[in-house]
Amino acid sequence: MKDLWRFIKSSGIYFVGTVLTKLISFLLLPLYTSYISPADYGTYDLYNAYIMFLCSVLFLDIWSGIMRFMYEYAGENRKKPINCGFAIFTTSTILYTIIIIVAAPALHVEYPFWLFLYGILMNTQTLVGYIARGYEKNVLYTTSGLIGSITTIVFNILLLVQFKMDYSALFIASCIGYVVNIVIMVVGIHERHLFSFKYFDKKLFKEMLLFSLPLCLNSVAYWFLTSYNRIAVNDYLGPEANGYYAIAGRFGSMITLFTTCFQMAWQELAYSKSAKEDGLGEFYSVATNNYIKSMGVGLVILIPSIFIIYPLMVNEAYGVGKELIPFYLLGTILSTISSFLGNTFSAIKKNQLLFITMLIGSVANVVCIHLLLPKLGLQASNVALAIGFLLICITRLVLLKKELHISIEYRNIVIVIIGFICVTIAYQYGNLWQNIVVMLVALALIFYFFKDVFHMVLQKVRNRG
Repeated sequence: MKDLWRFIKSSGIYFVGTVLTKLISFLLLPLYTSYISPADYGTYDLYNAYIMFLCSVLFLDIWSGIMRFMYEYAGENRKKPINCGFAIFTTSTILYTIIIIVAAPALHVEYPFWLFLYGILMNTQTLVGYIARGYEKNVLYTTSGLIGSITTIVFNILLLVQFKMDYSALFIASCIGYVVNIVIMVVGIHERHLFSFKYFDKKLFKEMLLFSLPLCLNSVAYWFLTSYNRIAVNDYLGPEANGYYAIAGRFGSMITLFTTCFQMAWQELAYSKSAKEDGLGEFYSVATNNYIKSMGVGLVILIPSIFIIYPLMVNEAYGVGKELIPFYLLGTILSTISSFLGNTFSAIKKNQLLFITMLIGSVANVVCIHLLLPKLGLQASNVALAIGFLLICITRLVLLKKELHISIEYRNIVIVIIGFICVTIAYQYGNLWQNIVVMLVALALIFYFFKDVFHMVLQKVRNRG
């Protein structure tokens, strides 16, 4: 119960800084879809995909390694994993710079400088953010994220509305927001000589490198599960179709509004417990089952909710994207569950298993999207994505059962599947009132599934009052 309360408390902190920030960004969809054409938005999304691939290959997800090893040190020694990780980060940044300088002209990138700066600042913000979390400065992390995101939003509005800029405004505004975010965190961490060669440990450097290499391969495979689909859609159907797909992705981000805070809280809890305790099968079983239930219920609620708000949020030029929503959300939910299970593997230092499972899903996604695009059109990307992540979830659950002897409550999974089928039918063939009724039934499911959690939270609040 103590661990559950800690998880809820951390999730609440991340909710304020992460969920509210992304919600504000989501509310700007009417602005984006009014001032940016589907083709331009598709181009912006495609460049994002290229940057994410390059960063996945080069940076080894080293920030996760830094935070994981920070839990094994105390006091000044916590700077050892920071400096070992920073050495890897610096090398990756140099390689990233060289590749952008060479590749941008060859690929006829329209705004190479802003694309380059966007990637650099995004990775720096992630690095500093994980260090802040490693020092358990969660409030600082969320506050800086909130301020940085609000800055990005303000400059998006200014550049698009006032200066009439094209999609480059999205990159420029993001860069400004990242700078604000980074400065606030660096000042807030307030550690002297945070980056110093005297804290470099050669043995630890090798250990962290071995820890992070599978994460790098896992990130590359993850890119082939998600971002590769944008390239396939762009090549087969054109940038306009990719723009519709990108807007559907914005609604998929509604799921990550909530999952991000859970993921961060879980990552910290899993890392800290695995560094101190053995025999954690029961702990991971309870956490996994609760997470699967919460994600499933969230999926069932979001689908009818989006049916209601889509016409209010999106310009009619992007109307094609509405039919993509249910299966895009399904793929997104499965991806969040796979990430949750992936953090468990990292906590027990079994990262090599991450890559194996991700490779299986990536191959399935790439094969399926090329087979299905001629038959299903744009919807093929969502179906392929869902198939890929489903295979990852199944293989990870099987491996975790072997490693930690976790047990899964299959009854709840069946209930969620039935719920998804019902809300999807209502979404595709029902009217407004039918979707409202379905959404209310889904809300009732939350109280059924999590009545014990609600009772515990209320009791804690009463006790503190």
